[in-house]
Amino acid sequence: MSRQKVKCLVAIVNRGKGSLVADICRSYQIYFTCGTLALGTAGSELLYYLGIGETDKEMLFSFLPACLERDVMNEIAGRINIRKPGHGIMFTVPLSGISTLFQQKVMCESADKEAYMEQAERKYELVVAVVDHGFQDQVMDAARAADATGGTVFHARSLHDEDASSFLGIRLQGEKDVVMILSETGTYTRIMQAVNAACGLKTEAKGLIFSLPVDHFIGI
Repeated sequence: MSRQKVKCLVAIVNRGKGSLVADICRSYQIYFTCGTLALGTAGSELLYYLGIGETDKEMLFSFLPACLERDVMNEIAGRINIRKPGHGIMFTVPLSGISTLFQQKVMCESADKEAYMEQAERKYELVVAVVDHGFQDQVMDAARAADATGGTVFHARSLHDEDASSFLGIRLQGEKDVVMILSETGTYTRIMQAVNAACGLKTEAKGLIFSLPVDHFIGI
């Protein structure tokens, strides 16, 4: 029996292209798509070549069956030219858990397709740093010193600040910057260590640093 897998698709595109990504997902009967505004952080000399030629971005998250992963990504890439430098990046992240009902809703329209894809050796990792607001530049300075090329930033707010502060034993600020850095597997550990040293929990940035595996990637 095949294993039915659901993945999270992350698309970081130029402002104004998010609705097209959502429409493409909808055409595949993928209805669980949400988005937020974000900023590209690559140095100006790298922006064009790294697929993030405009700093103002939209970041979209969608959940899709693994059997549709390549079809959906290839259509998005073709429609908004993600393979062309300066137009964005897109990747999928495997889920370690999902509610049964949600999985059934995502998979129901694809029940007639093989829902398991053999996983090739991963080449990329997604490094995520959640820091107090105003420390995004320090994160990227540390990451670039460890050979990161660029990242994407969006703003968030920490909930239950008092509980989190008590649990961690430090005072946390409510407003957060979330920095996402796509890295090759050979360099992501070094990037994480550099960012943690500069902006970790024991620093003024009070950063939480972690990484996620990336399955399929288009954009650089």
